[in-house]
Amino acid sequence: MFSRLFNMDAPFWRAMGAIGDLIWLNVLTIAFSLPIITAGAALTALYDTARRVNEGIDAGITRTFVAAFRANLGQSTLLWIVLSAIGALIAASWFSTGPVELNALKGVVSILFLAVFPFVWALQARLANTIGNTLRNAVLVAFGRPLPVFAVLVSEVAIAGVTYAVGKWWPQGLFLLLLLGLPMVVFVTTPLIERAIAPIVAQATRNADE
Repeated sequence: MFSRLFNMDAPFWRAMGAIGDLIWLNVLTIAFSLPIITAGAALTALYDTARRVNEGIDAGITRTFVAAFRANLGQSTLLWIVLSAIGALIAASWFSTGPVELNALKGVVSILFLAVFPFVWALQARLANTIGNTLRNAVLVAFGRPLPVFAVLVSEVAIAGVTYAVGKWWPQGLFLLLLLGLPMVVFVTTPLIERAIAPIVAQATRNADE
């Protein structure tokens, strides 16, 4: 009995190890985002690390994250500036006065922005491309792969709903969810994101082999 209890391959210890990895990855993401301007590179590193861990090809959480951060620092920073400007404009539109009829349009634009946002970093982590092509491919995925994109959005909303419910009815558990942070969302959605961008990645691989 005790040998099974302390067996590190037991489901309990594997779960504890996964939780520890998520917490540490959350610490890394926050730490590398602290200058704010480097948040894009931190997000790219987060998505790259999540994919590699899921595929079992990572070199350890810290080493994989830092390597991806360094490799994508320049272009991810420019992407972050572009997306931050767009996001700021969308947010400002909600606080500006205007016809109520425009709220529906602002809602659609906001949803589209949220749909495109994660695919930018996943594509940046996977493919060497220009900023324009990375953004274009992210938009193409958002419009051309509706089922996996919808699944990503539903997953994100579900996690947000669980977080809200825990904070309202079981505040003690909210601390753990905050410790898991964004990496929890990324690990849940990474298989869906990879499925959505698979055609673009496959096409880029074929082009590189020609």
